[in-house]
Formats: sequence, C-alpha cells, structure tokens
Amino acid sequence: MSIPSPYLEILATVLTLLVAIILYYHNAFQFWAKKNIPFIPPRFPLGNTNVILPRGLTIGQLSKTFYDYFKQRGCKIGGVFLVTEPNLMVLDPDYIKNILLKDFHYFVDRGFYFNEKTDPISANLFTIDGDQWRNLRTKLTPTFTSSKMKIMYQTVKNCCTNMLEAIDKNRDVDRDLKEFLGRYTVDVVGSCAFGIECNSFKHPDAEFRKMGLKAFHFDFLRSIRAFFIAYLPKMSRKMGFPSNDKDIREFFYNVVIETIQKREETQVKRNDFLQLLMDLRRSEILSLDEVAAQVFLFFTAGFETSSTTMTMCLYELAKEPQHQEKLRKEIEEKIGTGSEITYESLFEMKFLDQVFCETLRKYPPGQTLNRRCVKNYTLPGTNTVIEKGTPILISAVGIHMDPEYYPDPEKFDPERFSEENKKLRHPSVYLPFGDGPRNCIGMRFGTMQSKLGIASVVKNFRLSVSPITKPVRLDPNTFLLTTMDKIYFRMEKIVK
Repeated sequence: MSIPSPYLEILATVLTLLVAIILYYHNAFQFWAKKNIPFIPPRFPLGNTNVILPRGLTIGQLSKTFYDYFKQRGCKIGGVFLVTEPNLMVLDPDYIKNILLKDFHYFVDRGFYFNEKTDPISANLFTIDGDQWRNLRTKLTPTFTSSKMKIMYQTVKNCCTNMLEAIDKNRDVDRDLKEFLGRYTVDVVGSCAFGIECNSFKHPDAEFRKMGLKAFHFDFLRSIRAFFIAYLPKMSRKMGFPSNDKDIREFFYNVVIETIQKREETQVKRNDFLQLLMDLRRSEILSLDEVAAQVFLFFTAGFETSSTTMTMCLYELAKEPQHQEKLRKEIEEKIGTGSEITYESLFEMKFLDQVFCETLRKYPPGQTLNRRCVKNYTLPGTNTVIEKGTPILISAVGIHMDPEYYPDPEKFDPERFSEENKKLRHPSVYLPFGDGPRNCIGMRFGTMQSKLGIASVVKNFRLSVSPITKPVRLDPNTFLLTTMDKIYFRMEKIVK
C-alpha cells in the first residue's frame, strides 16, 4: 500500500526539520569543546538550565550549581549553555576584579532584554547598555550622593515609625514580619520616588503595594513570554514583546505623568527622587520616558530587595540572641535609651554594619551578576580569548557560600566583617551590590532604609523564631532571592 504523495511531503518536511534541529543543537553544544574550555555537559533541549518557564531576568540560584561544579574541579572559568547560548562562568577573584573593574571597558554591557518602544519603563539604568547606559549613569549619579540621602532620611524615618506602630498593634500572635517590612519599603519608595503617601499600613491593599508585588509575579503567560525574552531575545524584540504586563506599565507611567503635571501646575517642590529627575528633565537632560523608567527601577529595586534583606537579617538575629543583644546594646549606646536614631548615629553603628554585611553575604538579593563582552578579550596570563558578544556569569551566591573565602558558610557570623577580617579577604569575593562602574547605583539608599528598619525593630522588640516557621528554603527559580515559605516571629515589646 503506497503512501499518498501529500503525506510523503509532510513526512519529509518533518524529518528535515528534525535533522536540522539535531544538527543545530549538536553544533551549538560543541562551542566550549572547540575552545578547550571546561564545560558542563549540556542536555537537549535546555542545555544546562532546568528552567523552562523563567521568572526573572537571570538564573538566580542555578549559578551556584554551576559555580560548585567548576569549583570542585579546580577550574577558574567554565562554560555552560542556557538552552543553546554559551555562557562563561567566571570563578577566579582576580578575573572577576578585572571584568568588573580593571578591564570594565571590555564588559560594559549586562546584555539584558528591554524594549523601549512597547515597554518604555523597561529601558532603565539596569537594563540599557553601551553609550546609552554610560550617559544616563553620569546624569543620575549626583542624585544618589550621601547628602541627597540625608535629605530623604526624615521621610524614611516617618515610614519606619508607622511600621513600628503596626508591629506593636499586631504582636499578640506570631507574625510574618516581611509583611510589615514590605509595607515599610513600599511607603519609603513611594514617598521618596513619587512623593506620594502610600499609607500601606492603613490601606494594605493600596495600589502601589499591589503593583509592586505584581512586578515580581510571573504567571503562566508571563513566564512563557519570559522564555522567549531570555532565550530568543532578537525574535522577541522583532515581535515587540514587552518585559512588563500592560497594567504595570500603564500604572507606573501614568503615576509619573500625573505627579509631574500636578507639581508643575502647583509649583510644589519636594525632596524626593522624582524631583531630582524633574530638574534633569527641565534641563533637557532626560526625556519623560527616561524619567518614568528610572522611577520604575527605583521603586522595584528598593521594594523587594530591602524587605527580603531585613527579613533575613531579623531571622538570623532571632535565631542568635547573643548577636541580637549585642546589636541592641550598641544601638542604646549610640543614641541613648529612648532617643531617636539619627542619620549620623545610624552609620556610626559598626556592629549593625557587620550584621548587615553578613546578611548580604549569606543572602545576596541579586544572586548572579551578568556581563557581556563587547570586544575580544584575552584573560590575563592565558591564551584564552573571550569573544565579543559572550555572556559572562558571576555567581555572587556561589562565591559568598564558598568555604575557601568564608569558612563554615552556613553559619551567621558578623565577625567576618570586622575591619581586621575584611582586610584578609580578596575584595572581589563580596559582591552583594556588584562592583565597578555598573554596581548598584541605589546602594546608599537601600543600605539606609534597611539599616534603619533593622535597628528600629531590634531597638523596640525582642525577637524569636516562631515554632511554626519551617526551615528556610530559598526559591531556586527567582531572579531576586526569596524564600519559599513565610518566616514567622514572636515579638516582645521592650519597655523602657
């Protein structure tokens, strides 16, 4: 019995397509072998990743798996495949220092996806590259000086006072403190970015908080879009795929426009981030789209990262009461019992800084640093050439949990960051904010609001971990570090 010719044509087409796919994968997976660079054997069809539907811009905890694999084999660098795209994992601290600092001009770009046409707020300082990034960074750097942070401090402190009152009213049962810390950061960033009083403690369903949470939520459809954006960026750009959902884009863009219009009509000026951007816009330094994009970045970056960092810090202090008492004693010595925490006293607290740094060491919010080589680069002391366009992965979480640099890395030990101990380590094995010209521009602000939140809670409440809290498990598939389960605390009011 013969097969009708139309079916033969379909069968031939399918077979040809399968052979083409197999050959494409076979050739792609030879990339690191041809360069004589050690690599993790990839598997069809995802290469070395196990994430079919990504939930962010980068690979999060997966980079630690890569790091540990190469570290066990004594490699300074190693190749991996994210689907078919070859990425170079860099482990050696000297190489990392060169990439982030000394030879930064070879690795200016992050290589993240954005689409300024369909999603203007995605084209922000974090994602854009090349001269566009360089020019914008130069414009924005003066807005994040210590003097500017000091101006915003009272606004942050007012939000912190609201948080403490809310905690005090709800300490009768075991509580998830991240809920309070998240509202605190929403209020802080809403006030300092937009000049808008969010009042999320009085109005827990405030639109700002809902949109802030949604910006980090990846439902099924958004995860499918993220797959194409992550693994097929050129096609995604041609198709006009946005990074953010429509309601998120419209909400933040409209809030910026409405706030600017209101201020211009009333001639009102505020000491906040938006006002600084408005001043740049008046000087024709920034466009309206650029203003909206930076405000969106400021909001999303300051919201989730700070609330998670504070939660993990308080969790560790609740587990280790000796550290909690030592910090409380320092706070009282610096400000006097019952006195207010001033901007100056906050940054005079050395043990608070050690506790904060150790939290970021163990729980770095940005778990993986991404760079992209912009011109051929020869690794110093080798014949290895990193070709233009090669994505670079640096696992902050892998380095931070490496026992070579941090013995007994699971232990929470603030003494790792005493002045004496810091001098003993290579400077490029601590990367919570990245390093070099593309480090986190909001580092000072994030540090200020987080330290104030931590110090204020410890000053007013004695914390312990609730028995209903499950052992902490980090979500392996998220861009920013987060836990899979809630952390519940018991809180005892400290009576002065």
